[in-house]
Amino acid sequence: MATDLNSVVLIGRLTRDPEFKMAGQSSLVNISIANNRTYTVNNEKKEEVSYFDCVIWGKLAEIMRDYGKKGTQVMVQGRLEQDTWDGQDGKKMSRIKVRVDNFQLLGSKPSGGSSSSSQSSNENSYSSSSNGSSMNEVSVDDIF
Repeated sequence: MATDLNSVVLIGRLTRDPEFKMAGQSSLVNISIANNRTYTVNNEKKEEVSYFDCVIWGKLAEIMRDYGKKGTQVMVQGRLEQDTWDGQDGKKMSRIKVRVDNFQLLGSKPSGGSSSSSQSSNENSYSSSSNGSSMNEVSVDDIF
């Protein structure tokens, strides 16, 4: 019997304020994380940015809505999910996103203004205890 693994851990910054929605009785929030990578090629420093769409459900969504802001550094743990649907032209469409099970607010957004030591030193961890079965009752259009 094969054992498969689908696990994601990302650290990056929110590219926008969280987008909160209600899907039936369930709360959800969509976020996008920018993850920076620096590397060297032929003694030349290069930078690369990747963007990841994430969805958070339930109480965690409400916490992210209340405390997550554009530019805030976060760590998310979860798994990859693929949504598939039929496009307007009848073609099969798909999208990969991160289904977040846990997250941690790592600090405040970088700014040239005053810094709040209470936020940057106060890391908050949040974890989901639900199995996420409510997602199966919602269409892709309700989420994005």
